[in-house]
Amino acid sequence: MKLEITAQLLIHNIDRVLILGRNSDKFLAAKEEWQRRHINLGKDDKRLTFVQCDLGDIFAVKEAADQVRSITQRLDILICNGGLGVTTNYERSPQGVEMVFAANCVGHQELVTLLLPLLKRTANQHSESREARIVVTSSSLHSVCRTLDFNQLTTPARVMPMHPYIDGFWRYCRSKLGNILFTRELARRIEQGGPNNIYVNVFFPGNIVTEQWKAWDDTQDGAATAVYLATSDRIRVDGIRGQYYIPIAKPDATTDIGNDPVLARDLWNWIDTKVTEHLGLHWQQET
Repeated sequence: MKLEITAQLLIHNIDRVLILGRNSDKFLAAKEEWQRRHINLGKDDKRLTFVQCDLGDIFAVKEAADQVRSITQRLDILICNGGLGVTTNYERSPQGVEMVFAANCVGHQELVTLLLPLLKRTANQHSESREARIVVTSSSLHSVCRTLDFNQLTTPARVMPMHPYIDGFWRYCRSKLGNILFTRELARRIEQGGPNNIYVNVFFPGNIVTEQWKAWDDTQDGAATAVYLATSDRIRVDGIRGQYYIPIAKPDATTDIGNDPVLARDLWNWIDTKVTEHLGLHWQQET
């Protein structure tokens, strides 16, 4: 879906897109696809920049954030749409966190935290509308996960060893719950810290055609909600923050656990502590 989101932004003449990912070959293939759709991209088009980033590695995320800050003084929109899908493999990140949760949750929280000062400066100094946006991808499958045991996030063995596919599916659903809780807590922190001109929301793109789900809905429908949350004036006018959206651009309710402010705060602190173990104290305050 990230391919379609970027296509829609380019079609609407966005000035520049930084694409963070593990695989530069996929980035080059995506450029070819955009050109086939008659999106005019020159060989050295300055609107597109690829930044190497492995969301499953705390140190790699730090390097990617450093690179972003070195190549741009402005960041109006941050769309958190990377990470891993359902997998039967069980592995842990270099820092010992279950890999799907590490990439989908730990990596995104670290990246957003490191880039938040740049987003704030953009909103206060550069943006014509005096705002910035953060959009997080989740899934309706968050409803499958009804509990969140932090101890299970670092266990050396899978929770359901006799059922690897069910286990992999559940771990993915757990990470999607984590994305919603992250968005809720981030919105609370931004609103509490003021000035309140950064809008963060989370969305479910629908059952779309990806490498994990081969034959479901159209990716344009999935991208539409992300683009709406990233660009629509209604978000600012209506003061929409910390909300969950479904296709196409409709607010919806999450499960009760997805709306638990205490759990959201506890998860934030758990991830923050995990990153601090490796990057050291005060890593959040870097500019």
